[in-house]
Parts: sequence; C-alpha cells; structure tokens
Amino acid sequence: MYITRLCINNFRNIKNAELCFDKNLNIFVGRNAQGKTNLCEAVSVCLGQSFRHARFQQYVPADDPKAEVKIKLFFIDDITERENVIDYTICKNNLSVTYNGIKMKDAAELYGVLKYVVFIPEHLSLIKGSPEVRRDYLDDVALMQTKTHLKKLSRYNKGLKQRNNILSNSSESPEKTAALLAPWNEILAAEGINVTYGRLKYFSFLKKCAAEIYSDLTNGAEKLSMEYVSSVFKTDSIDFNNVDKLYKKYLAELEKNLTAEMKLRFTLAGVHRDDVNFFVNGMPARDFASQGQLRSAALALKLSEAEIIRRKNKTDPVVILDDILSELDSVRRDYILHHIEKSQVFITCCNIDDLATLQNGKAWNAENGCFTEIR
Repeated sequence: MYITRLCINNFRNIKNAELCFDKNLNIFVGRNAQGKTNLCEAVSVCLGQSFRHARFQQYVPADDPKAEVKIKLFFIDDITERENVIDYTICKNNLSVTYNGIKMKDAAELYGVLKYVVFIPEHLSLIKGSPEVRRDYLDDVALMQTKTHLKKLSRYNKGLKQRNNILSNSSESPEKTAALLAPWNEILAAEGINVTYGRLKYFSFLKKCAAEIYSDLTNGAEKLSMEYVSSVFKTDSIDFNNVDKLYKKYLAELEKNLTAEMKLRFTLAGVHRDDVNFFVNGMPARDFASQGQLRSAALALKLSEAEIIRRKNKTDPVVILDDILSELDSVRRDYILHHIEKSQVFITCCNIDDLATLQNGKAWNAENGCFTEIR
C-alpha cells in the first residue's frame, strides 16, 4: 500500500496544499509549528482517528472558525492495485466522509483500509512512562490483529471493577469477604489467562523483531532486550496448553493476597498490574538510556509493529515518523533515511542538514502551513 496524493484545505494551519508523494520516502523539513505534523495527522484523520486523539472540531483553523475543512487522500491498495480516494469534509460543524464515492457514517468505518504505523515523540513513554502505557500498547497491538482481545479485556476489567468495589466497601470478616470475591476471582482468572495469551502472542514477536531492528539501527553497537513481567505467573515463558493449571495458579495468587488487599482495598495481582521492562546493553532503559537510545527503542517497537502487519495481513503498511531524527547520531539517521525497506515512509524533521546524505525520495520545506518541494 502507498499514498499517491494528498489535498488539504483549511486543516489546522494548512490553508491549501496539494502534494504528490514518492512511493518510498517523503520528508518534510522546517521549524516547529509550521504544519509538518498537521500534514501527517491529516492522513490518520481520514483512516479512523487522529493520532493526536483530537476531536474533529479541533481541525478547523483557529483564525477562521467558519472555514470548510477538506481532505482528499488518494492511495493504491495491494489487492486491486487501483487508486482509491477518501473525501473528508467538515462544514458547519458537520462531518462528511466518503470512500470511492460511497458515504460512510464516519472515518472509523475506514479503519484498516490503509494500514499504517505512526511514531510520535509521545511514544518515548512506551519505554520510560508508566506501566499502564506499556500494557495499553500491548493490548493495542493484539487488537490490531484480533478484535476478540477487546472482549476478553473488557470482561476482565468489568470483573476487576466489581472485585475492587467489594474490597473498597466490605466491612465483613476475611471469610465472608473471600466468599464475596470468589465468583469475581473466577472471572479474573479465566479472562486474565486470555488477556495474557493475547499479549504474549505478539510480544514474543515484538521482542525478537525489535532486538534485530535496534541492532541494525545502531550498526550492531548496542543490544535491546525486553521482558514481560507477569504479576501472577512471574515469567513470560508460559505453557498455555495446560489452561487448568494456569487457572488454579491464577486463583491461588488472588486468594493469597486477601489480607493485604482488605487493607489496601484494591486487587494486587492480575494482568492490570503487569509490565514490560526494556534493557539496552543489559541496563534498565528507563533508568540509564539516553534520549537517543529511548527514541531508538521506541522506533524499533513501531517498526516491529509494521512487520507484524506485514506478516499477518500480507501488505506493507505506510510508516509515519514524526520528529524522529532529533537526538539521533549519524548512524541511526542513516538507517532511518536509507534502510527502512518495503514500506512507504513519511518523515518530519527540523534540520535541513539531516537531508545532506539523502539519496532517494522527495522532500518539502514547510513554512506557515505551506509546502515547497525542494528535491
């Protein structure tokens, strides 16, 4: 899959832009707040939702609240090999989306018609942020491949909420509290195993692929490793063939924490407490990694995500890399500019010197929402 053209009118600070893209590499260079990220965001807006998670009312230019927002995205898919077009319009606070002339309820209906992976600076929190960010990421990766993961996760979270409500409000004895918790323990154990399986099914691939990409990114000078930390099973090497054994282990872990949980009034073990640890050259990344190493690790994760899509869906996703080159040395920049293969790549950066070694592709200068092709 690859994007051929993009036409934008009145999207954030982009008044009027029409760009024809290279099939492989496209770079947008310019100072901050000139429209580079807005241009990339316009792509995601047409395909489900903004990677900034903004509401569509926020796309209207701040200096012209009555302006009509129009985005036209043209792309070639791998199945028909024909050019498809998405028309996205906001007029008088009303949203209209069509796909090849067919009206959609909203852009969410088009999620997946063009596969893409995006890196934004906020993704550094995947390495150094809270455990919740990493859990959500693994769940998102699993959901990308199978929607049944959402059902398992939803049932787990509902059971967890009920269990925590009992712990928070119960004034009963430990015996009676244990009896009240028992049915919810069973739900958490059953669905917790399912959620763990969904996460680890793709984690094992991420772990291997990210390590390979990170090694290539650093020309073999550094190594990235990852481990899934299960609060119940204490390992990421879990034999899911013996579900009954796992179920009993999960129940036992929930039951043994009762005294502490009655004091703290929340559930101490389960997939909602799991985490992922990252190591660069054997050292914990969250404590010792430089900004360049954190950025490289997050990039390796996102490119591994693209590889999952490639193998699962038999298609090459578009890769969008926003502000990826800053804080990277020349070796890592060279890899990004010249060695991300198969996918069409969009890169934003601030320093035109980063393009000095550029061999192929197209580049534009971004200034005040205008884009001028410079090569």
